[in-house]
Amino acid sequence: MASRSTLVGLVSAGIWQMDDQCPLCERRKSESSELCEFHGAALKNLEDMYVKWQRGYGEGFSKEAYLAKLDELSETGQAVKDVIGFLRKQGARN
Repeated sequence: MASRSTLVGLVSAGIWQMDDQCPLCERRKSESSELCEFHGAALKNLEDMYVKWQRGYGEGFSKEAYLAKLDELSETGQAVKDVIGFLRKQGARN
């Protein structure tokens, strides 16, 4: 069995992850999501605000353009930036 420090190092490096752990941090996933409550709230806010941004920028405003714009803003919080990176990574896999 690997030592605790070895496991912590593997988790920190993104090499190994526990099944109940958020893929963006070391917090436990919420029961209804693959993300923790913190990142899940950031994802919900991103989804909710996209509709409002789309209304402001027009129907042709793509989700990728929205994510890129938010990612560039210095006012965008780290949790939201984490989720943006996660969504882009998920999109690249599909």
